[in-house]
Amino acid sequence: MGIRFNQVSYDYSSFAQGLYTAIKDINLEITEKHEFIALVGHTGSGKSTLAKHMNALIFPTSGNLEIFGHLITAKRNKKVKYNDIRKKVGLVFQFPEYQLFEETVEKDIMFGPMNFKITKEEAKLIAKESLNLVGLDDSYLLRNPYNLSGGEKKRVSIAGILAMDPDILVLDEPTSGLDPAGRRVLMDLFKDINEKTGKTIVIITHDMDLVYQYFNRVLVMNDGHLVFDGTPETLFRETDMAKHHLDYPNTIKVLNYLNQNLGLNMNIYQKTNEAALAEIKKAAII
Repeated sequence: MGIRFNQVSYDYSSFAQGLYTAIKDINLEITEKHEFIALVGHTGSGKSTLAKHMNALIFPTSGNLEIFGHLITAKRNKKVKYNDIRKKVGLVFQFPEYQLFEETVEKDIMFGPMNFKITKEEAKLIAKESLNLVGLDDSYLLRNPYNLSGGEKKRVSIAGILAMDPDILVLDEPTSGLDPAGRRVLMDLFKDINEKTGKTIVIITHDMDLVYQYFNRVLVMNDGHLVFDGTPETLFRETDMAKHHLDYPNTIKVLNYLNQNLGLNMNIYQKTNEAALAEIKKAAII
C-alpha cells in the first residue's frame, strides 16, 4: 500500500481572501512501487497542496488519507509517527535553497539519515551513494552547496531526500529554470531511478512535452478538483485541454498546424521531436 486519498479537502485561511478551498473531495490512490506520475494543472489549481498532503506536511480539513497504513485526519494523532511517514514519502521542494543549509554537500545529505540513529560512517557512505545516484561524483561532497549551479543544487536536494531511502519520491517543479538539455538530463535521471529502484515518483510539472515523452500516468488538477487520472495518450487524444487551462505538447501543436494549413493527414500524436520530424519527412514536406 502507498497513498490513498479519501474525499480529501483542504482550506486555507488568508487575510486577503478569507477562507479558500485549495483542493476539494480528492479521491486518489498511488501505489508504492514502479509508478511514474506527472501532476499537472494551471497555477493555483491545487497541485502543491495535493503534494504536501502526500507526506503529511499538511493535514486535510475534511476527509482522510492513508499513507503506508497510517490514517491521517484533520486532527493530529499522537500515535502516528509522522517522521516515519516522511521517511517513506520524500518531498523535494521547487526551490532547492529551502532544503540546503549545511556547509558542505556531504553534511547536507547526511543530515536526514543521521536523524534516524545511524552511525556517522554509515551516513557518509549513504551520502556518497545518493550523490552518485543523481549523477554527481565524489568531488562534490566537500563543496559548499550554495556555490553550486542551479541544476547542481537541485540534484543535491534530491540526493538529500534519496538518502532517506523513501518508497515514494514527490518533486515539485524539479525542471523549472533549466534549459531543454538540462530538463532532459534531469528527467532521464528520474526515469532511471524509477526503473532501477522501483520507487514510485510523482513530479509536478507545467511542461507538457515532458509529460508526453516520459510519464505513464497523469493527474490533472483544475480549480482544486482532480479532473483526470490516466495515461498521457488518453489525455492528449480525448481531452479538451483548454477547459483545464493547459496546452498540448509542441509536437502535437506543430503537426496539427501543418495538417490544417497544408491539407495533410499526418499522425499528430508523436512524442518526440525526432518522431515528429520523421512524420513530416514521410509526408514529403522536406
